[in-house]
Amino acid sequence: MKWFRAKFKLKGWVASAWQSDTIFGHLCWGIRYLHGEDRLKAFLGLYDAGTPPLLISNGFPGDFLPSPITVPPAIDRNLPPSVQREQFRQHKKAKANKWLTVEEFTRALSGETVIPPAESKPVEKERVTLKNQLNRLTSTTGAGGTLYNFEEYYSPEITIYLKVADDFTDMAKQLFQYIADTGYGKRKSIGYGQIESVSFEPFAEFKYPEKPNGFVTLSNFVPSASDPTQGFWNLIVKYGKMGEEWASEDHAFKKPLLMLEAGSTFLDSPCRDYYGCLVRNLNSAYSQAVQYALALPVPMVIRGQENTP
Repeated sequence: MKWFRAKFKLKGWVASAWQSDTIFGHLCWGIRYLHGEDRLKAFLGLYDAGTPPLLISNGFPGDFLPSPITVPPAIDRNLPPSVQREQFRQHKKAKANKWLTVEEFTRALSGETVIPPAESKPVEKERVTLKNQLNRLTSTTGAGGTLYNFEEYYSPEITIYLKVADDFTDMAKQLFQYIADTGYGKRKSIGYGQIESVSFEPFAEFKYPEKPNGFVTLSNFVPSASDPTQGFWNLIVKYGKMGEEWASEDHAFKKPLLMLEAGSTFLDSPCRDYYGCLVRNLNSAYSQAVQYALALPVPMVIRGQENTP
C-alpha cells in the first residue's frame, strides 16, 4: 500500500466533524451509487478477509497533524528548583498542544517533545447555533418553538491521509471526487458541507524513526482482540447516524460506540499495516451496516517505554 493525501477546499461551514468513520461512510455510499450494491459488498469483504484496500485518517485542518499522546519524561529531582519548574512548564505546554506541522510531527515520531511556536496554529472554528425543531407532519414549530443546539465546524482546508492498495488508487480518486461533488456531512441539502475543490496526490513526507517501539494513530479506532493494550490515549463516544436515504428512516441512529481518538499511541513492534476492525450490529434495522473503526498507524518512538515488553 502507498501513502496518499487528499485535500478539500471548503466553501463554508460543515455540520459533521471530519472523523474517519464518517468519511468512510461517504466513500461506501459513493461505491453503491456509482458501481452498485455488489461492488460495495465485495469492497467490505476485503476488510473481513484482512486485506483492506483503503485506510483513511481523520480530516485535519490545513497541513497540521494531531500531537501524539505520550507521558513527558520524568523531571530530574537533582536539578535546581528553578530548572525543575521550567521543565514542568515546558511539559505542560507540550501536553496542552493539540496540533503539529508535518515537520514537527516528524520530530515527535522520533520521541522528541515538541512545543510549537504560539503563532503556529491551524485555522479552525467550532460553534453551536440554535435551531427550531419542526413537526414532521405540519412542518411548523410548536406554539412556543422547540429549540435545540446544532454544532457547526469550519476550516478553509481539510487534509486526509490515506494508504491505498495499488489496484484501488483510481477508485479512491473517483470516490474522493464524489465527496467533493456531493458535499460532506449532514444537512448537505441546505448548504452545509459544500466543497470547492479536491486534490489527490502521493504523499511521502513521514520519516519513520530507525527503531520505533510503537505507533500513533491518525484515525479514531476500536481495537480488535489481538491489538496491543499498552499505550496512552483519549476516548470519545461516537453517536453515529445512518447516511443518505437511510438517515430519513425510523431507525436512523446507531448505538453509541466508544472509540480511541486520533493521536493515541500504543506500544507495538514491528508496527502493523493497520489496527482495529469494522464494527457491526450498531443498528437493528440494518444488519449490513458497518462502522469503520480501523487505525491508520504511523511508527514512532515512545520515550520512557523502550524496555517495556
